[in-house]
Amino acid sequence: MATQENNLVRGSIGGWIYSVDPVTKKQVIRRKPKKVRNPQTPAQESHRAAFIDIVRLSSRMTEAHLLGLHRHAQRMKLRTYADFRHLNRDCFTPDGQIDYPRIVLSRGPVAPVLVRQLQLGDDGRLLLAFEPCLGQPDAAPDDELYLFVYDAASGAAFLAPPVRRSAGALNLQLPDECAGARRHIYAFLRDRKGRTSDTIYIR
Repeated sequence: MATQENNLVRGSIGGWIYSVDPVTKKQVIRRKPKKVRNPQTPAQESHRAAFIDIVRLSSRMTEAHLLGLHRHAQRMKLRTYADFRHLNRDCFTPDGQIDYPRIVLSRGPVAPVLVRQLQLGDDGRLLLAFEPCLGQPDAAPDDELYLFVYDAASGAAFLAPPVRRSAGALNLQLPDECAGARRHIYAFLRDRKGRTSDTIYIR
């Protein structure tokens, strides 16, 4: 929209912009600039896509990282979802896909267990046998082991009820939505003080 005063036009008409030079007081006419998009480089596009993937993954894994990263996030003065995004910002394969075995759900000094056997039945039954490693520092019989299952195809997630470290085994039925071929299984331990172990990627 343009206005006219003293035979001088201010504003835009069609593809032209009209203004008045503040010094000479003469009419200035220039063509409207074309909309210039700022195309991202392939690296920028890849980085943005990766960030979006991690944000989405953070929301799907919230139940797990609220437990696994609570103490670590406090030390970092972050919320757990921000800590999760920070810790996993580089967990990608060369072709830009999420590298699930490198995903961090927990971080801490508690001693991990040693996985001895994993059985997955066609009916979704899961049996996990593990060495409690009670002789290690920061390992107590009443530490709780949490198992987390994530199906990358459906986005379904399942956090199993914990078992004590001293139990040495876990037997449970997976929900149907977590029985796909692209499921990933993680574990971590949590002691009575709320401290956790580092993430254990099982498969």
